[in-house]
Formats: sequence, C-alpha cells, structure tokens
Amino acid sequence: MPNRAARKWQGLPKFQEAPRRRKIGTILSLAGISSILLGLGWTACYLYVDRAELAAPFLGVVAVGVLAVVRSRHADGTSLLIVAHGVFLSVVGVAIIDAPIAWVPRSGHLFLLPLAAGAAFTFDARERYGSLVFPLVCLATFAAFAIGALDFLAPGTSPPIEVRVWGARSNTVISMILLAAIFAIYRKDIGNRLRLERELGRAVRNGEIEVHYQPQVHGNGVVTGVEALARWRRPSGDLLPPGAFIAQAEESGAIRDIGLEVLRQACETLKQWSSTAHARHLRVAVNISPVQVLDEAFVPSVAAVIAQAEVDPALIELELTESALSHDAGIVIEKMKALESLGLTWALDDFGTGYSSLATLRTLPVRKLKIDRQFVVEAVSQENAQHLLGKILEISQVMGMSALAEGVETTAQWELLVGLGCDHFQGYLFAPPMPKDALEHWLAARVQSSLLD
Repeated sequence: MPNRAARKWQGLPKFQEAPRRRKIGTILSLAGISSILLGLGWTACYLYVDRAELAAPFLGVVAVGVLAVVRSRHADGTSLLIVAHGVFLSVVGVAIIDAPIAWVPRSGHLFLLPLAAGAAFTFDARERYGSLVFPLVCLATFAAFAIGALDFLAPGTSPPIEVRVWGARSNTVISMILLAAIFAIYRKDIGNRLRLERELGRAVRNGEIEVHYQPQVHGNGVVTGVEALARWRRPSGDLLPPGAFIAQAEESGAIRDIGLEVLRQACETLKQWSSTAHARHLRVAVNISPVQVLDEAFVPSVAAVIAQAEVDPALIELELTESALSHDAGIVIEKMKALESLGLTWALDDFGTGYSSLATLRTLPVRKLKIDRQFVVEAVSQENAQHLLGKILEISQVMGMSALAEGVETTAQWELLVGLGCDHFQGYLFAPPMPKDALEHWLAARVQSSLLD
C-alpha cells in the first residue's frame, strides 16, 4: 500500500497542511515568475544580437517558469520536487554555456544558491531527499562550476563579450536578490510559527478550542456516532481549521493539552446526550495524535478525563493514524490495550496510507478501520484503486473489524462503496462537521423526519 507522508489529525485533509501549502505556493510562485522574466529577457537579448542558438536554453527556463506557476496552485511536495529539478537542469544548462572568458567570470551557476536554500527551507525535514540530498547536490554542482571542474563541457561558441559582461553583473545581482528573498520568506515563516506557538500555549486555558462533530452513518441511514473535530477560535474571532495549527501544536507539544480538551468536551457531550433518547446510543470518535500516545501521562490522563465525566467508556472511540506505529509500535500497542481494558474502543484512521503491516494489524486492539478518502476518490475513476479498495474491505472482514469510508461526497462514491460491501460512511454527502448545538438540531430533525415517514 502507498506510504504517504502527510496525515490527517482532527479533520486535517491529507497533503493540505495550510502553513506548508502557503510556503510551497510562495516558493513556486517566486521561482516561476523569476524564471519566466529571466528566460524571456535573455531570449530577447540573444535574438537581438543574432545568436538564436544561444537563446534555446532560455526557452527551457521560460518553460520551467510556466510549469512552476501552474503547479503553485497545487502547492504540494510533488510539484515542488518537479519544479526544483527543472530549475536545476535549466541552471546547469545555462552555466555550461556561461564558461569564463577573458576577464569575465561565470555567473549563471550563482542561481544554484537560492535553489539550494529554497529546497532546504521548503521541504519537510522528514523528506530527506528534498531537504538534504537535493540541496547538497546543488551546492556540489555550484562548487564544481566555481572551480572550473566543468569547463570542459562548455561549447566552442560564446556570447559577445559585451553581453557576457552585462550578464555577469545582472546574474550576480538577481541571484543575490533571490537568495535574500528566500531568507526573508524563511524569517517570516519562523516568526509566524513562534507567534502561533505562543498563542497555542494559551488557547486551551483561554477556552479557545472548539469541537465540531461530523455524523457517521450506517448503510441504512441510521446515525451511529460522530467524530469530534478540533477548531481554534482565536481572540480575533477567526475560526481556524486544524490544518492551520495542528502541525505546529504537535511540534510544540501543545497537542497534549489540545487533545485532552477535545476529549473533555466530547465527554461532556456524551453526558448531556445520556438523557436524550435519540442520542444516548451515539458513539463519539476522538482523534489521538502520535505525540499524545508517546507521552508517559497519556493513559492516566485519558482515564482521569473519562472518570471525571462519568460517562460510559464504551461510547468513546479513539482514532489513531497508522503513522503512530512508525515510532515504537510495542509501546503504542501496550497503551492501546491499557485503555481498551477500561472499556474504550480503538479505530485505525486513514488505513492504507501509513506504516502498518497485516502482521502488526493483527496485534492491534482495533475494532474499526477508517478508509482514507483518497482511496474513495480514486476508486470512482480508477479500476486499480477500486480493486485496492475492495481488498481493504476484505481485510476488515477477515480481521473481524468494521470499515468506515471517510470523505464520501457524491452519490457515485456511496453507491460504489455499498457495492463493494462497505456499510459505514462519513462525509459531506451526509452532513458536514458542525457545532454541538447545530448537530443536535440536525439529529432532532432526522428523528422527526423518520416519525413522519
């Protein structure tokens, strides 16, 4: 099964962590606009001096720039990697032509410096190729050009000396401006992260964490439970989705307090529902971060919250992503079993996108597999993805687990899942995440509608 680096925690869409997407989009836009302007400028210059053969590499630079601008709309790691290699090849091609002559030094290779800095800054540290290997290749290539080790590749022809002089000056200035821009973006990003970290540290104490709930339904339309999803109501009044703060909360450790706050509010909801006929049977699923699980106080903290709320533990389902198993599966499983002994149940979230093998799956105290929405989306249009989705459902049946498909948004997706044997669903086709009051009105309306039918 595919191993995808991104994950979902409390409603976070895969591959779409907001801060990372903004950073990638900014870098791609900067690379695209710079490449287009430089490529067009030098193409026009060489056509003007009647050296069309030297303009060809710069048309490639323009093409890479257009690609970068187009891919900036996706703002994902794949787009960044494709564009980075395109820029690298373009710079190398230009630098080969730009061999030093007379008193004019080579300057095209200077663009490898902002390229290396941009990659090291933008790629996540876990993406070792993009954040480490590729920048080192850029720097090694820069050094090779700087000491003349690649001069033997230079063609026998060269631009006019006047053009070379002007180019050496402009390339030096522009490459340094780009490098400064990269550092400015990096500094701004660090500042935003530090400010966000400070605000997150106060969010729970100030009562800024809100919980929204998204219904989970059985194939027959009966609501069987809800998933608790974190939102952050900032002092300004803005309501932030998880993608805007969960990654930073995990890095800073604030996720421990946020996770317990979500569980506490979920337990309060269960306690209120215990006296409501149409809601007392509903189960609440609460997402657990890998950072929480590895905390020594995780099990006693969860147990204390549930005991204080005086709710039935059987109505609480903890969801853990497969990525948690990449740290120390033995410790994770031990803690899962400790909480299961208290009556809680476990679900494996985003199944098929992470690290667990079937051998590991057999040892997990998991009663439900939650199928990642990407499988659902791809299965409608791709036969291979449909077969894979069917195999996942077969695995759940063989393991004696229930399966729930996430992100169901269209009737076509729902009908396909039903045909493959899936009988639990969650997604906008049924209902969006909503505050508790709105959820209770929604549940009451469904009860009223069923009575009228």
